[in-house]
Amino acid sequence: MRNLALALTVLSLGACQSFTWQGHSSGLTEEQRALGMRDVKGLADKYETETFFRGVRRRNDGRNNAFGRDLMAIQDTIDRHIWTYDKNDPSVNYPSSTSKLEHIGRFGLVTATSLPLVDEITTR
Repeated sequence: MRNLALALTVLSLGACQSFTWQGHSSGLTEEQRALGMRDVKGLADKYETETFFRGVRRRNDGRNNAFGRDLMAIQDTIDRHIWTYDKNDPSVNYPSSTSKLEHIGRFGLVTATSLPLVDEITTR
């Protein structure tokens, strides 16, 4: 049985005229490069580079998130000890459907209309 398997393997390999290792190395022909094919080493290098920078971005995002949490903790401390404000107090923080952009717009409108030049124009 082993002899039959060996004979079939050898015969099938002999029947293949194009059985070579060409194309499995890192070298590509000009025609293959023109078709946009990439060699294995180039693909592996690109993958390693993307993996490295993905890790860099992930670590950087973690640092930025920690920095933002620290700033919020400072703001919460100022609110709690100077302004005696608690963000979890339901009587102060009732649910609102206004967005932060709307609050900034209202603040800007009230501030701008209190300027003397704008006040003079709007009261004419």
